[in-house]
Amino acid sequence: MRIISRYIARDIVAAIASVALILLLIILGKLFIQLLGEVLDGDLTANMLGVVLLLGVIRYLVILLPFSLFIGIILVLSRMHKDSEINAAMASGASSRDFIQAVMPIGIPVLVILYLLVSYISPWANRFAEVIESVTEQSMVLGQLSPGKFFELESTGWVVYAESEDAQDGTLQNIFLQRKEDGKLIVEVAELAQMQKDESLAQVFVLFDGKTIEGIPGQANFSISTYQEHRVYPPQTDFSREAGKAKYQNIMSLFSLRDSSYVAEIFQRGSIIFSTLVLMLLAIPLSKVAPNSGRFSRLALAVLIYVLYLNLVIVTCSWIKRGEGYGLISLMSIHLLVAMGTYIAYQKTLLSRLKRVVTFG
Repeated sequence: MRIISRYIARDIVAAIASVALILLLIILGKLFIQLLGEVLDGDLTANMLGVVLLLGVIRYLVILLPFSLFIGIILVLSRMHKDSEINAAMASGASSRDFIQAVMPIGIPVLVILYLLVSYISPWANRFAEVIESVTEQSMVLGQLSPGKFFELESTGWVVYAESEDAQDGTLQNIFLQRKEDGKLIVEVAELAQMQKDESLAQVFVLFDGKTIEGIPGQANFSISTYQEHRVYPPQTDFSREAGKAKYQNIMSLFSLRDSSYVAEIFQRGSIIFSTLVLMLLAIPLSKVAPNSGRFSRLALAVLIYVLYLNLVIVTCSWIKRGEGYGLISLMSIHLLVAMGTYIAYQKTLLSRLKRVVTFG
């Protein structure tokens, strides 16, 4: 690598690190405030806050790394154009190849990290976060009910309400519990309830002096029964079924499946890698500014291109997921259009430099 390439690469690494650090701090702050609100609302336990925060950051890295790379290259090269360092390098025999050689040793490791993230790490993080959320919801139903407030366990359809709680032994008074069992609506109404553990140490609702209402009034299966003591076990999320979702699968598992949602997931993950490569190369000609222009004059255009490209990829992948035949064609067309735009940008830059050489030669 030539000296000019090493000089550019060093500045690009510093710029990428700065952009990534700023974005990471913003993401951490946003996630922390969001999760802290869930802790205060009783939707998340405080001891799980750090784990969920870390999983959230891992999932955001898929967007953070490509954006930091793209913006970091533009910031450094725009500054060099403004300070006429690029013109001085060109006069000394540097070419576009030197800039590409400066970017590639940085971009390739980023692409490798992105591949590992989208193929294995991010699916694992999504899956783990879902398990934590489901387990936390179930424990909240049994252990942290707020008297006078309805609590809904969205993943299983439970709705629980307790009018008051005995401060001495934690017994709940005037309980309402709505649930579904084998597709049948069941409502439990009891005077008292306690959270206990059975012989296998599994948590269970023990209801006292109440009645069970099954079905819908007016239908043949409608019934009402009373009891002195009744045990109701909390719902358990079927994690084996949840694990079948496309976003939880690693890349090797996705290739073995043929459902449209899995195909869309493959193309979406591949698009992240490809778009990062194309945008990394596009950043070199896109960063060209006149010496009298502002250093950040191209930043707004760069952000617009990134956001537009990302959203078009997401939309077309959703079409593929729905089984639309034009989805794949649209996705390929978008990538081809951006790649052609990058090629044209290089050719335009090359032609302008050739004209300058001829004019002043």
